[in-house]
Amino acid sequence: MYGKRPVGALLIVSLSALLIALLAAAALAPRAAASPIADKKAKAAEIQQELQTLNTKMDVAVEAYDQANAKLALVKQQIARNTRELQVAQYKLEVSRQQLSQQVVAMYKQPPTDLMDVLLGTHSFDDLVTRLGYMSLIGDQSAHLVAQVEAYKSEVAAQQSALLAQRQQALQLVAQRKAQRDAIAADLAQRKHMLAGVQQQIKALEAAAARAAAARAAAAQAAAQQAAAQAAQAAAQAPATQDTNTGSDTSSGTAQSGGITTTGGGYPSAVDIARRYLGVPYVWGGASPSGFDCSGLTMYVYAQLGISLPHSAAMQYDYGTKVDRSALQPGDLVFFGSSPATIHHVGIYVGGGMMIDAPYTGADVRYDPLCSDYYGAVRL
Repeated sequence: MYGKRPVGALLIVSLSALLIALLAAAALAPRAAASPIADKKAKAAEIQQELQTLNTKMDVAVEAYDQANAKLALVKQQIARNTRELQVAQYKLEVSRQQLSQQVVAMYKQPPTDLMDVLLGTHSFDDLVTRLGYMSLIGDQSAHLVAQVEAYKSEVAAQQSALLAQRQQALQLVAQRKAQRDAIAADLAQRKHMLAGVQQQIKALEAAAARAAAARAAAAQAAAQQAAAQAAQAAAQAPATQDTNTGSDTSSGTAQSGGITTTGGGYPSAVDIARRYLGVPYVWGGASPSGFDCSGLTMYVYAQLGISLPHSAAMQYDYGTKVDRSALQPGDLVFFGSSPATIHHVGIYVGGGMMIDAPYTGADVRYDPLCSDYYGAVRL
């Protein structure tokens, strides 16, 4: 009996070592298999960073596009005013012509024969004025009326040229901004397609790794069961003391919840209005519940409070009273960029460092934290 005990003990030690080796191999194998997954996840993170950069560029491009459209709208208003001025100028031109005609008739109601020949030999009003001017047959008042006629002609021509030039410049600017926006959109679409492909590859690799891990776990369990059976058999042949260690793991989790204060502010009700549109998709140039861009959302919300804002984040920054970040209150407009000229995004502050905004293409109106490139705020 005494001589058998070392044999049993050695057997138990050997089986335990075998079990440990199996478990170690099972633990090490997933690490090797995880390398391709880690590479893919690193690639996905790289693409995500590129998407974030492109989304910022898209914000800037959309803001520039909105500003170009706002300028085009101003040009159209100017065209409408100039059109009315042209109509007035044309009316004055006709009145001057009539006055000049009446003056000529009054001055030469009984003209000499040679002057009558001149009058009868003209083919148009301009021809008449020219001939009368060359012959010095009209007085100072008539000459002044002729000058008025010519001035009105010049005014009409100049205004027409200005209108055409302004409209062409505005259309070219809008087209240029749209081309820039579309180019960035194409890059965004390409990166999103790449990200979707990498994410699918990650899922496939993770599924394969999970299946391999399950197979290894099953093999390790079978080996452990076999080792335990052999150990039990050896223990029956060679009694020995057996220590049993037990342990327990406890884990605890904490959940944090927080609310957003919506009291105070110039127009805190703007927050409640903005909440109605949570989930509305981002749309370039959008300013209705069918789709918003950032300045379109703020413009639409404040229009319901009787406040008219332009469809441009940079232009909206010029409205209201500037507010320090430490004094932000719900309803304030918060802006992002590095200077007034580079402001590219706007949201509605809701409190707690959060805002409601229309962030970028592919996202919906939502709650967001204030971005790192926060520039300033205004209270309407």
